[in-house]
Amino acid sequence: MADRARALALQVLAEVEARACFVDGPLAHRAALAPNERARILNLVKGTLRWRGRIDYLLSALSARPLRSVSGPILNILRLGAYEILFCPEVPEWAAVNEAVELARSHGHAGHVRFVNGVLRNLARRREALPQPDASDTVAHLSVVQAFPEWLVTRWCRRFGEAEAAELMRVCNQPPVLTLRVNTLKVSPAHCLEALRGAVSCVRAHPWIPEALIVEGAGSVSDLPGYAAGWHYVQDPGAMLVSYLLDVQPGERVLDACAAPGGKSTHLAQLMGDRGEIIALESDVARIERIRENTRRLGIRSILAQHGDAISTAFAKPFDRVLVDAPCSGLGTLRRHPEGKWQKEEGDLLRHQQRQLAMLTNIGGAVKKGGTLVYATCSTEPEENEDVVERFLQAQPAFAVEFAPTGLLPEMRKMIDRRGFFHAYPHRHDSDGFFGVRLIKG
Repeated sequence: MADRARALALQVLAEVEARACFVDGPLAHRAALAPNERARILNLVKGTLRWRGRIDYLLSALSARPLRSVSGPILNILRLGAYEILFCPEVPEWAAVNEAVELARSHGHAGHVRFVNGVLRNLARRREALPQPDASDTVAHLSVVQAFPEWLVTRWCRRFGEAEAAELMRVCNQPPVLTLRVNTLKVSPAHCLEALRGAVSCVRAHPWIPEALIVEGAGSVSDLPGYAAGWHYVQDPGAMLVSYLLDVQPGERVLDACAAPGGKSTHLAQLMGDRGEIIALESDVARIERIRENTRRLGIRSILAQHGDAISTAFAKPFDRVLVDAPCSGLGTLRRHPEGKWQKEEGDLLRHQQRQLAMLTNIGGAVKKGGTLVYATCSTEPEENEDVVERFLQAQPAFAVEFAPTGLLPEMRKMIDRRGFFHAYPHRHDSDGFFGVRLIKG
């Protein structure tokens, strides 16, 4: 019988592929898992997805049949086994092959078992000698070595240059460290840091975000000291910077137009000293409860979660400040969501743009005269970022970019380009990729 963690990893891979969802969803439904087993499954699944491009290239070189003709379960069994052989030195090669064979026995016939056994044993023997695309073909080479789809490699090489694009891909293949945003409404960052010592292998202050702590060896976040008391919230540094871009002030009326699960809403409340009114708008009814849960745990009173679509919801009273953190391709979050590399296509970018522009156009009407509108995404791509803003400004002359925004952390000023656009990148800032711009309504 196959090892349970590998068997569950195979199930999660199948669900992610079938539903085009994040790994976290299928894994969350398996609540009975011990923390170490959950961590192992997560490593198997995300590692296999992170390196799928290179894995498939090598499997294709060793397989007598095209991979597209291999059934889904057997192909994913091959990928899991190859990931362990290539990227998990702590797993003996024979064990990786044998466990893959046992999975094939459960999901196929004798021919599948022989096929999996032969390909993976061949990979274990020949992996160092297998050819890669010639480095003179930059796109093909990087696509295999860094395991990225060719369309994205092409775009990044064109925009950043080959060397920086390669570095961006390399960093996107490194799982991010855990960052906690300390809830300064309840506790100081220094006190929270001291409380976490001993519970994790390492905890340190973020170098330039005052309320952020970088944590290693945490295990389950909900088991950390202070979690139940609402002392901290898991949040990427780039996401925290978007809240600073809005520059909220105590007593203001604020709208977070795409709010679930509530990370930015609760951070905005924290920056306002929990004084004022924040409407957390969310179109997914099921996710509204996530906002309320996080708000309750953090002890925040100024947030009201409201059901509504940012494209169509109207408000009787305007807002001082509005954040549109728009749904997007998520290509800035590939460090934590490697499945996104294989779920997105270049054509998705313009499809997202239409919805993003519709949101911005509608929500722009909710900003009072002299008020602030921040448009943000966790995308690296201009179609979802600069192009959306430029089209919006052409149609809405009442708005203008604020080129020298106030209230920013000092390091953020280096992240704003000459057009007033904010960019955070994984390889430059050790954060998810984020775009943002502050607009003022005249």
